Amino acid sequence: MKDPTLPPVVKVKDPALASVMGATLATKRSSAEYIPGQDPNQLVIVPYANPFRLYELGKDYASFKSLFENKKLGIDCYIINTGSFLEKKVKPADTLGLIEDIVLEKAKFVPFGPFSSLEYYPLEGFEVPFEDPEYIKQLALRMEDRLEYVSTLDDFNKLPQDAIDAIKVVVEEAKKAAK
Repeated sequence: MKDPTLPPVVKVKDPALASVMGATLATKRSSAEYIPGQDPNQLVIVPYANPFRLYELGKDYASFKSLFENKKLGIDCYIINTGSFLEKKVKPADTLGLIEDIVLEKAKFVPFGPFSSLEYYPLEGFEVPFEDPEYIKQLALRMEDRLEYVSTLDDFNKLPQDAIDAIKVVVEEAKKAAK
């Protein structure tokens, strides 16, 4: 994901939120997806990083959500920011060690500010400025973008209400923190 308001690694604890974050994956278009007249560096939402999906988005949402709900499988959701956090580029060297720590179960996640279902992996040089109202405002705006996206999907791609509700909680928590 390339969301400049998210630190290098965020853990999502709620299955519905985990799945809807995949459905609202923010990225930049590849050269194969170039659309004349559009800025190739503009962030766009590409559900589950699959621009070639030909079936209902709800199928992917349900499949991913069921993976995260099934405690026997022990699957957790992590958002890895491969773009920039605020103004600092997140490089592969920054995230490779984090991924190794996650796999080896050494990663120590802490609450992601005011968000009840999000945690992050603190990383030197990528401190999260929760005390900065402008940062919280930008984070709220990115979450509102996701809510707007899922709220306006056509009938073919419409997601269940729990997807909308999960992202609404994050938007409300962000707005509350921004006050």
